[in-house]
This record gives sequence, structure tokens and C-alpha cells, in this order.
Amino acid sequence: MGDRTQPVTQHSLMQEMGLSDQEIARRKEFLEFRDEDAERLRGLHELAGQCADVVITAQAIVLVLDPEGRIVRFNPYLEEMAGYRLEEVQGKDWFTTFVPQRDQSHTRELFWEAVQALQTPSVATAIVSKDGHERQIQWSSKTLQDANGNAIGVLSIGQDITERERAQAWLRSLIDTTQDAVLTIDRQGRVVLFNSAAERIFGYTQAEVQGQKVNVLMPEPYANEHGGYIARYEQTGERRAIGHIRTVAARRKNGEVFPIELSVTEVKADGEVRYGAFIRDISEKVRLQEQLLERERLAAIGTTAAKFAHEVGNPLNGMYMATQLLERHLVRQSNPADERLTTIVRNLTGEIKRLNLLLEEFRSLARRQQLNLRSVPLALVVTDVLNAETPHYTAGGIRVEQVLPPDLPPIAADHEKLKQVLISSSLSPPPSPRAPGWG
Repeated sequence: MGDRTQPVTQHSLMQEMGLSDQEIARRKEFLEFRDEDAERLRGLHELAGQCADVVITAQAIVLVLDPEGRIVRFNPYLEEMAGYRLEEVQGKDWFTTFVPQRDQSHTRELFWEAVQALQTPSVATAIVSKDGHERQIQWSSKTLQDANGNAIGVLSIGQDITERERAQAWLRSLIDTTQDAVLTIDRQGRVVLFNSAAERIFGYTQAEVQGQKVNVLMPEPYANEHGGYIARYEQTGERRAIGHIRTVAARRKNGEVFPIELSVTEVKADGEVRYGAFIRDISEKVRLQEQLLERERLAAIGTTAAKFAHEVGNPLNGMYMATQLLERHLVRQSNPADERLTTIVRNLTGEIKRLNLLLEEFRSLARRQQLNLRSVPLALVVTDVLNAETPHYTAGGIRVEQVLPPDLPPIAADHEKLKQVLISSSLSPPPSPRAPGWG
């Protein structure tokens, strides 16, 4: 009988190679693992192929990675966005191919978490296109398993949020750079957002008011009543502040109460209600309005004063001329007994002259004031005022003494206006003589 040919096995082949039983066992384990890994990879490709018809038209990234992070499949949406065809990068490491270098370590850690867990939280990471442009992607990932529950890869769905991120960045920049205070509160009245202008206007930092009741920015009685405002609106839906621009009072950190223009709006997002407030400090506006009203008031006074001065000025001029004539007549008299009468007439002439100057001041309210500044000896002005007013006090039984420093220097002033100020502010009508009584 001829020799029968024995089948050649991997084990007999390894024995013929002179390998030990331990080495043979290690190599067989490796070959079995390789076959199992290849089987898992084929299963992953088959799963991705089955999903291809569903995701080929999806307006989102559909990405399948193997457990090592190598690219198995992605849809045309990513091809168009990134500029890579699947054939170019299939089997390559996702992280070194698509992820910016600065983010590769962190993104790989997120991937390992996805491999080990059945569901991972949504995360946002950047990817780099073939031409070097970055896009921000919001990812939701799920672990893929075989029939035995072993992880065979990760399925990730990505939404391009680049434009949304840009819009949010633009909105944040707008809020941070606007000159009006912008703040938001939750339904309990706690501060959520407090921009830079709000910090400048109110004097608080965002950290100081974050989570605090918004009534810290309000004076009484609004501070105690604010909680009731929110509760009443949510119960009745009646809008009092919402949707309107109102002028109210606010309070700074230093306690100063100041006027503001307040506009409140209601913001609903993801089932959450917040209230936004736009606040403008109108302190300067109010001050300018008050100045304008004061000017209008003074203009009206000036017009009235001009009319009054005209009506009074004519008879006053006649009185002035009469006293001058009387004074000249007394001077020509040689009787010494008339000296006291001459002094009285001279003072009366001075007072009428002063009244004429006062009427001129009334007229000046209707036009711009002009000061005639020159060097004025203060002692001389005080002496003139006392000489004019002393007879009135003497008649009331009051003795007037004049004591001035000898070295009183001259000052730069308008002589007539300074004299009027001294007469108006330092002198008062003398008291009436005391009536006789029993004492």
C-alpha cells in the first residue's frame, strides 16, 4: 500500500519550524484575535453599509469610527464640508486627520469615553477641512456593539454650529460693548446676565450680583415690591413694564438714586422663562432738561423784569432829578442847621441811584451778563455802604461802628455789583423802637 498524504495543519507546520509549545500557543492566540478583529471590522462595514441609504441625504455629519479611532465610513455631507472623499481617508486616524492639533488629546479622551459607555453627553469640538478652515461641530455619539455586546465602534452624529457660534459671539460682543446696561433675571428675580455697561452704571461687578436678587439695584419702595411684580404678571399675564419704555429710579452700589429709562422683555427658550432688561442712565439728560427749563424760567423772568423796570424806571428817574435839585438848593443855604437835612437828601439821592442800578440788573436778566472787573479797594466799598445805611440804623437806636484792617488789599471785582451784594446780604431793616411799657 502506498503512503497516504497527511493534511498539513498550522500546528504541525509550527512544530516543523521548531517552535516551542508556548510560542505556538501565543501565535495561535494572536491569529485567533486577528481573525476576530477582522470579523468585527467586516461587521462594522456591513452595519455602515446598511445605514448608507438612510444617511446619504442627511443634512448632518454621520461618522463611523472603529474602536481605535480609525475612519470606517462617513456620509457625503462631511465630504462636501471637509473636502475629503471617503476613499482618501478611510482607515486613517480620525483625530490626526480632522482634529486641530491643539484639541487632539482632549477629543481622543472623549472618544475613549464613548467606546466604554453606551451613551455620551453632547460635546462641541472643531474639525479642520482639507483647505485648512475650521468648523465647529456639535457631536452626539453612541457605542456600536456586536451580538455579544462587544464594542465594535462609535457612531457620531454632528451638527455644524459654526454660524450659530459666530452669531452668538457677535451677540456677546454687542452686549458687552453697548453703552446701555443689559441684564437678565430668572423667574425668581435672580441676576443671570450683567454686562460691562451695567457694571459701569451701577458700580457692581458681575461676580457681585450674579445670582443675587435684582432688587439690589432698586430704591425703595420698588425693591420690596419687585417680587410681587413678577408673581402678578405670571398669574394674570397683565403687562405693565414688559413691552414699554418707562422712566424710573435706580440705585447705584454707593446708594445714589438716579433716573433711568427701562425696557423689559420676556424671553422663552427651551421651556425656561427669563426676563431681559435694557437700562439707560439718563442722569445727564435729566440735568440738561432741568437746565433748559431753568433757562426758560429765567428768560420769562427777564422779560417780566424788563417790563417792570420800564414801568418803574420813569418815575424813579423823576425822583432822582428832584432830589438832585433839592440837594443843590440845600447846599446854597448858609444855615448850619440844614447840614443834617443835606446829608439825608444826599443819601436819598444815592439810594435812588442804587435803585436805578437794580432796575438795570433786572433788565440784564433778559440778556447776557457782563462784569466790569477792575481793582476795587474793599475798605472803600464797605465804607460807602455803611455811610449810605447808617442813618437808617441810627434812627432805630442802633449805633454802627466801622472796624476794618488797615492792610486790607484790593480785589478784582465789579464795583457796583459788589456793593449791591453787600447791601443785600449783610444789612437788614432796623428794628422798630420798643413801645413804652410798665417796666
